[in-house]
Amino acid sequence: MDLKKSKRLIWILAVVYWVFALGIYVIAQEQFHYSAQVSAAPEGSYVIGQVVDGMELRQKMEVTSDAVTALEIYTGTYNRNNTGTLTLVVKDMDGETVARKTVELIEVLDNQYTRFDFGEELPVRKDCAYELILTTQGCSDGNAITIYAGDGGKLSLYQLDGVNASGTLCVRFSGYNNLNFYWIYWIIIAVTFALLAAYTYYCWYQAVRGKSNPLVSLCTLYSRYSFLLKQLVMRDFKTKYKRSALGMAWSFVNPLLTMMVQYVVFSTLFKSNIPNYPVYLLTGIVFFTFFNECLTLGMTSITSNASLIKKVYIPKYIYPVSRIFSSLINFAFALMPLLLVILLTGTKITPAFFLLLFDIVCLLGFVVGMTLLLTTAMTFFQDTQFLWSVVGMMWQYVTPIFYPETIIPASLLPIYRLNPMYQFITFARTCIIQGVSPAPQAYFNCMITAAVVLLLGIGVFKKHQNKFVLYV
Repeated sequence: MDLKKSKRLIWILAVVYWVFALGIYVIAQEQFHYSAQVSAAPEGSYVIGQVVDGMELRQKMEVTSDAVTALEIYTGTYNRNNTGTLTLVVKDMDGETVARKTVELIEVLDNQYTRFDFGEELPVRKDCAYELILTTQGCSDGNAITIYAGDGGKLSLYQLDGVNASGTLCVRFSGYNNLNFYWIYWIIIAVTFALLAAYTYYCWYQAVRGKSNPLVSLCTLYSRYSFLLKQLVMRDFKTKYKRSALGMAWSFVNPLLTMMVQYVVFSTLFKSNIPNYPVYLLTGIVFFTFFNECLTLGMTSITSNASLIKKVYIPKYIYPVSRIFSSLINFAFALMPLLLVILLTGTKITPAFFLLLFDIVCLLGFVVGMTLLLTTAMTFFQDTQFLWSVVGMMWQYVTPIFYPETIIPASLLPIYRLNPMYQFITFARTCIIQGVSPAPQAYFNCMITAAVVLLLGIGVFKKHQNKFVLYV
């Protein structure tokens, strides 16, 4: 092991670590300071009727956010272009007016939430009750809107002209809660760096004394077998497109054609509910295809190289890793049509795109762990590849690739979101489509999922690799 080169590499990795940590914070600092919140509202099950001049709707509600910036009311227009105005007044329990907002009825949405954006924080306090008052001006029978109401919820019954009515208005507020994650983030970064530095120093000290350790062994294996690893990667990559007219261009064309077919099929079903559906769809396709390809090709990496394994000693992990690296090249090519669709749809490219590196690194760790697990299972149990063809198809359908997660019942969402690919794909879509950093919880979910599966895969593979030669 060349200590001078290793020392230079360690310093470079340390600088990259802090640059990456600082880059994430600069881009994600708003999401690390604040957490957006939209309060729950009862499902609109019936209409109040036309809200004409002289009518007054009142609804008490409690603020559960640190700050409120907008209110939304579920409205109906009777499919008309109504004229007049709708005024919303917010009062505290002492009767003092906190905020007032008026919108033109022609801007009111039919069977959707109409947003009253105040443009600034309302002077309201968390866990305090307030009263909403709705009135119209210039509205008569045949030229008015309706407000929806529903049953249940934590709100009190609404009042119509001072009389309690059955149900609760479908009203919700948008705001945010203050977070303290920004300092927790730097504690995590500093502690992680300190642990890595201490382990690196220990390995360095052992290497100077001529003793072996995991880090030295890893560097030695790479320097000794890097050429073989490159050859296996190129072999797998070239074999995939052997005798193909388009060759490597299929890495670009295939996800694009898949997106076009699914877009035509599903756009009429889901497009109205999903903003920027082409980018939404292609992001899911590209990320899940990489995951599925790695596992499908990687699980047979030991059995398909049986003749080589029996003749010469080569670290067994090289075979599945080479398949993953060849799929990683395909993934890099597949990102090109995604970028093309982003540009064609006018999606704004923001600094949040930088955060995709974190998502891809976590996805790669998860994929390596899963591949090592399936490779081990495949070596001892040949039916694994047939089982995976079914499990992989099921996994694809329980991942929101072409449909929105809103079609999943609310009671099942906590279980549904345990899907690791949901976490990775949703992280990527937040960065690309919304152009902002995901919430802190998303970073934690991706990192923990990748670390746990990677360590599990390495442990299982390492424990059983010496028995592979007896089963291939």
